[in-house]
Amino acid sequence: MKHRFLLFFLISIFFYGCQFGGSETTKTGNLHVIDISKKHPQKNVLLQSIADIEYIPLETTDDILLSGVCQLAYFSDKYVVIWEPRLCDIFIFDRNGRIITHFNHKGPGNEEYLMMKNVIFDEENEEIFVFDNPQIYRILVYSIAGEYKRTIKYSNDYLRLTAYNFDGDAFLVYDESGVQGSYGEKPYMLMSKNDGSIVSTLDISLPVRYSNRIVDEVEVNGQTFITPFTIFTPNNRYYGNNLLIADLSSDTVYLFTKNKELKPLIVRIPTVHSSEPRTVLTHQFATDKFIYLYKIPLDFEAAKKNNQNITITELMYEFTTGETSEISLVNEDHPSRAWWDYPFMYADLPQNMSAMLIQMSRLKEAYEEKQLKGKLEKLVKTLDVEDNPILMIVKFK
Repeated sequence: MKHRFLLFFLISIFFYGCQFGGSETTKTGNLHVIDISKKHPQKNVLLQSIADIEYIPLETTDDILLSGVCQLAYFSDKYVVIWEPRLCDIFIFDRNGRIITHFNHKGPGNEEYLMMKNVIFDEENEEIFVFDNPQIYRILVYSIAGEYKRTIKYSNDYLRLTAYNFDGDAFLVYDESGVQGSYGEKPYMLMSKNDGSIVSTLDISLPVRYSNRIVDEVEVNGQTFITPFTIFTPNNRYYGNNLLIADLSSDTVYLFTKNKELKPLIVRIPTVHSSEPRTVLTHQFATDKFIYLYKIPLDFEAAKKNNQNITITELMYEFTTGETSEISLVNEDHPSRAWWDYPFMYADLPQNMSAMLIQMSRLKEAYEEKQLKGKLEKLVKTLDVEDNPILMIVKFK
């Protein structure tokens, strides 16, 4: 289904092929082909019909208060890891939402970070990696208790680096520095968690690269400021122990396994290079049965003229049948709110799961307006508007 999707003005840098012929039901071996130029059948799907939902209230105390910009970094049967990019806090809860520990090491010292660009949790080694200000090219490593362990320095060639946890020894990193330049045709690499060196480079060649941001001029009180204008485009995501790579500049969605195998999974037609402005296919989340995608036009001029809104199309591709649908997912417990309108956090999660934080202020407002149902309504009734968010866990069947 098509929705109006909000663009973001990002004042800081906090957020950041091949072509085969065939129809949307075409498969070449294990390779799936999706035709995004076609009009697909529309489906309204009740979330509870394809998933089990759990709501976990996060413990609230006088010193454990999460703001509305907190992000979920990690979820497992043992830990829930949340970070606050503005205040630079890290919170670790147990599986039931009870606080285990929290810390804040923001500061100018050698064992402190100036800011948080990203936080990665490695449960295997019980280490927390804080990606500091990109301009100083370092990652600080802490124990669960917040004890400083070491600093990882990486090359200053990588000004804009996005990282994902890969295994106990390495991150998967994406070098966005070359998007608007003529270098960096193979931007996906494995980086050592020990010394920040590049271990290997993935065989994903992107000779022409596109960006989801442009530099825009904004006038405030007679002064002109240069600021990035960004269309939010979710792409690379965790897929259990593996990763799915859905680059804006590629026609192919790849599966990158823990065995370091790079497997083409889905190919889109027509090619991303065929239209102007570009229409990109981005990855929201995937299960063993289907992948949930967004078709997004990178039409910056139209977006700026239209109150910073663009139209997206939500697509579901089913692996077993090869069918593509335009889809609207509805949560029975909160049917008045669209699925996409929840603040997805794109955390490191077990396979066949999705998760998001829902702020209590919004839930209490929905409760007062009698928009909640079922177990969510019963839970919110017992909580206070100033309590910490509820963690919504979606386990697909």
